[in-house]
Amino acid sequence: MKKIAILSLVFVALTISSCQKYLDVKPQQTFGNNLAVSTLQGLQTTVIGAFSQMQSGNLYGGGIIANSELMADYINPGANILSNFSSSQLYTHQFNAYNSNAGGMWGDAYATILTANTVLQYLPNFQSQDPATCNLLKGECLFIRACMHYELVRMFAQPSGYTADDSHLGVPIRLTPGTSTTGQNTPRSTVAQVYAQVIADLQAAEQLLPADRSAIGPNFTSKYAAEAFLAKVYFSQNNFSQAQTYASMIINAGFTLNDSLTTAYNQLTAQTTPETVFQIINTITDDPASGSLHGNFSVAPFGSTIPGFAMNAPFVTILQSAQAVGDLRYPKLYKKSFGTLFCTKYTPIYANVTIVRLAEMYLIRAECNAQTGASDATVRADYNMTRVRAGLIADNSTSGQAALLAAVRAERDMELAMEGDHYFEVKRRKGSFNTPGAGVLQWNAPTMIYPIPQQEVQENKNMVQNPGY
Repeated sequence: MKKIAILSLVFVALTISSCQKYLDVKPQQTFGNNLAVSTLQGLQTTVIGAFSQMQSGNLYGGGIIANSELMADYINPGANILSNFSSSQLYTHQFNAYNSNAGGMWGDAYATILTANTVLQYLPNFQSQDPATCNLLKGECLFIRACMHYELVRMFAQPSGYTADDSHLGVPIRLTPGTSTTGQNTPRSTVAQVYAQVIADLQAAEQLLPADRSAIGPNFTSKYAAEAFLAKVYFSQNNFSQAQTYASMIINAGFTLNDSLTTAYNQLTAQTTPETVFQIINTITDDPASGSLHGNFSVAPFGSTIPGFAMNAPFVTILQSAQAVGDLRYPKLYKKSFGTLFCTKYTPIYANVTIVRLAEMYLIRAECNAQTGASDATVRADYNMTRVRAGLIADNSTSGQAALLAAVRAERDMELAMEGDHYFEVKRRKGSFNTPGAGVLQWNAPTMIYPIPQQEVQENKNMVQNPGY
């Protein structure tokens, strides 16, 4: 079994403060020619800092999941959410460029990219000294840089397919640390260019990262995490052939679905599961997910405190249908309290955050096979994997591309609900959202993406704001 985890627990002094939020961070002032970059050990510690930055509550610590769900139409927030200025803007889709959710993600993601780029800049100085370690660190930094650019382009730009050739504006691509006086006015690249860079970084990382990270040291990441993200990236572009290839790599790599529906959400500290491809590890001392995920979805004790995120009508209908056919995901992962349905995936406080798991790879491959003309039985075999685990009878009868796509997507909507998937899927499918706070919004509505933070617009003379802000 290949286990992938991120040990992102150490926030060292070398880590750039999340308060320095924008592209005008002064790299030389932060790192300088000190221990962080003058020794290989210093670079290793700096990479730990980069993983720690990815753990930010604005990023994989839970903000990407929680905020994308809030912007879609499966969540009905409580009064505690609506009283928060920035979160209320997400719900009503009445943004401005000072939104702290958008600014926090922008700043933390680019700070993480800066850390990765700094390590990549200085690694060649030590290549002859320790090639194996340098290749590992390079692979990790390329993976980190790819993930952050991918998440940024998904939240701050219209999705792939908005223009026929993806020539619409994406986000700035940062490949070097820059200095306090240069590289601070990076323009926005096109979405096509951002995706090309993400793919290039992930493919390079795949060749450098080990198949079994535990053989080298703490479990940061491995080639399988890079391959899983390649499946996600190509799927985001509706490149079904390539997405199918990379999803198959993970499916054939030795991962297995967890027997229990709740296992993926109950892992603490360095624990992982047979299904987990990539996760953020949290502890009681540095857990950002306790607020953005546990705090919003599953504030305990249930029965006396109402969680911030209740399930909204469209998803309640899905849950009621699941209950009617005996889908075990309904009683295992959702609970009715105060007459309202809530998600319990994030009930365990300080639990790790799963970013990619095997179930998603099965569902990606199922749709890819349906889109590319595979046999009905081949398509059903993949989405039956999650159906059967949920206690449902295997589907052996659905046939025809349209019916199969509907079945696969319905299964995906149920399996990956409240994991930050629905918002991106509706946009990929070019559908519409029936948002509780703003009514019906099409997939390409201007307010379905974040505004570029105002500070970035003011300080980057080449920055172009998103329409409507």
